[in-house]
Amino acid sequence: MDVIHPEIAKAKTLPSNYYTDESLYNSLLGKFFTTWNFVGHVSMLEHSTTIPVSIGNNPMMLTKDESGEFHCLSNVCTHRGMILSEVSTNRRTIKCPYHGRTFNLCGKLKYMPEFDQAKNFPSSSDDLPSSKVKNWQGLLFANLENDNSFESFISVVEDRMNFLNIEDFQFDSKLDKTHHLDTNWMLYVDNFLEGFHIPFVHTELNSVLDYSSYETQLFDNGVLQIGFAKEGEAKFDLPESHVDYGKSIAAYYWWLFPNLMLNFYPWGLSINLVNPNGCGKTIVQYHGLVVDQTKVGLGAGGDIDLVELQDQEIVEACFRGMKSSLYDRGRYSPKMEMGVHHFHRILTG
Repeated sequence: MDVIHPEIAKAKTLPSNYYTDESLYNSLLGKFFTTWNFVGHVSMLEHSTTIPVSIGNNPMMLTKDESGEFHCLSNVCTHRGMILSEVSTNRRTIKCPYHGRTFNLCGKLKYMPEFDQAKNFPSSSDDLPSSKVKNWQGLLFANLENDNSFESFISVVEDRMNFLNIEDFQFDSKLDKTHHLDTNWMLYVDNFLEGFHIPFVHTELNSVLDYSSYETQLFDNGVLQIGFAKEGEAKFDLPESHVDYGKSIAAYYWWLFPNLMLNFYPWGLSINLVNPNGCGKTIVQYHGLVVDQTKVGLGAGGDIDLVELQDQEIVEACFRGMKSSLYDRGRYSPKMEMGVHHFHRILTG
């Protein structure tokens, strides 16, 4: 029997224990964070050679070797499991702070003190495990499984957003932000995937969006929400060849399974990365790329920091509510919660 009924008009939402049960949390994490994961932008490695990142519950390290090639390596020493680096560095090697084991930027073991008498050492298992990295328009993605097609993963975004020269967007480190939330990561995704709450939670955002025209479109591995601008508000200048030509679009809100949000505004791109940090803890990282500085602060993308704080209050309160013995599950709005239903179907499929 399906946990989530395939017909949204008949379906009940995800049971509350999916958000609060530690064993379910670990099971879902191990199952779904093996797809393509956003790990950074090429600009982050202009002045660094290593950057610590996370994929699910795996500490990883994004590196750039001397040839300019990007790698995503395990950030865990193959000797005793020590975290190799907690901060970005500009070193030409990776050295474990515990016992001095040293690797090159491709993850190959270079040196290990006091191991002269060890037999059958070193072997390939002493190198750092690595994942495939793809560079899409300056955005870097890594895949721990190495067997899923990146083209199929990104194609829906690429087809819809091809009127933009995303590779020319300028990464702005001043827009980097990290938020620590007391909630389950799936509740943050749930909240992102519906515009239903906008009139009730985001008064300022609602004043510039035409809520009555809000659209949600579903794809195999993602969801697109389209926010329409009210008269006089900032909107995209779309070419005649575009499928949305003639529409007053204020924002394209993309979600790619499991934890990436790509929010396109006339001023540029805001990236949200939702990192699980335990069953009841979530780290949300924000990055920004700007294409038109004159439009920053306008329209739907005008005060994303305020929107973020408003969303945080909601998802933290929802997590507290999920622990109640008097709540199990609810129902979906067939009109406004298609994206949430789609997410839950993927999770439980």
